[in-house]
Amino acid sequence: MTDLIGIDLRQYQSGTYRAIDHINKRGDPYARNLFCLTVANMRRVHGLTKVPNHIVDFYYRLRKKGPHPKLDKVATVACMNKLVKCLFVMIKSHQTYDYKSYHGLEAQ
Repeated sequence: MTDLIGIDLRQYQSGTYRAIDHINKRGDPYARNLFCLTVANMRRVHGLTKVPNHIVDFYYRLRKKGPHPKLDKVATVACMNKLVKCLFVMIKSHQTYDYKSYHGLEAQ
């Protein structure tokens, strides 16, 4: 599902060498841009309304994580990946988003 959008990681390693991971960008660029804008708008709306959202919570957790916080683009792509998976499960199980029951969706 993330390969249709092109946000799955491309990894290269040979022996002890391991290159930096990048997204492969082989999917639909319009869908990738749409999900990027969706995550950005979720962050913007969260800043204005303080409505709880697990995707935005995940973004800020990645940005503040440990001694090496993630960069903005890395955290945004990780949130895009989480959003795609969450939407897929919600559509498959015919459920709407509910902050309180989100962990039940994640486990399916």
